[in-house]
Amino acid sequence: MKRIVQDIKNGTFGNIYLLYGEEAYLRRQYRDNLKKALVPEDDTMNCSVYSGKDINVNEVIDLAGTMPFFAERRVIIVENSGFFKSAVNERLLELIKQMPETTYFLFVEEEVDKRGKLYKAVTANGYAALCEVQDEATLKKWIMSLLKKENKMITADALNLLLDKTGANMETIRREVEKLVCYKYYDEGITAQDVEALCTVQIQNRIFEMVEAVAA
Repeated sequence: MKRIVQDIKNGTFGNIYLLYGEEAYLRRQYRDNLKKALVPEDDTMNCSVYSGKDINVNEVIDLAGTMPFFAERRVIIVENSGFFKSAVNERLLELIKQMPETTYFLFVEEEVDKRGKLYKAVTANGYAALCEVQDEATLKKWIMSLLKKENKMITADALNLLLDKTGANMETIRREVEKLVCYKYYDEGITAQDVEALCTVQIQNRIFEMVEAVAA
């Protein structure tokens, strides 16, 4: 992720980015940050988004060869396409190897086949960032940064309890933190009692309890 942050900070971009991995929150966050940095928010002429398994690949390729309309860049976002897990389109492969200078591709996928020709072409000519599930220490730092923006503090017990309830899913954590911030609007400190009263235990966190109960 540091490479993407640095590119955005410096305003020096590669023509191809691939965001992939289990953590959907990070994929969306870096997709939106790159999009915002590459093209103005209201420029719908030069930013095209394709999503899903039924994308017309030839249409995307033809668009990629079109000059931007009174702008510096043409940005094409391709999301959840399955391109990186299926037989590669040879025209797309050639495009990746010889990208027009004014065209910027942003691929966003949950799963990729690293043995595939398309993945290898993207990594050879662009940059691929793995958006993986974060470890506990990283999640704690992130939660603390979210709360700091709202001028809130949280006790160590409350922080541990929050992660016990939410698991590692960052979108779930973000929603629960928002609830806590609203709940403690007039107070700076968030306690374990607040987390216990407000936050929901995710179903996947209770699977082992269920298995033990069934066995019993």
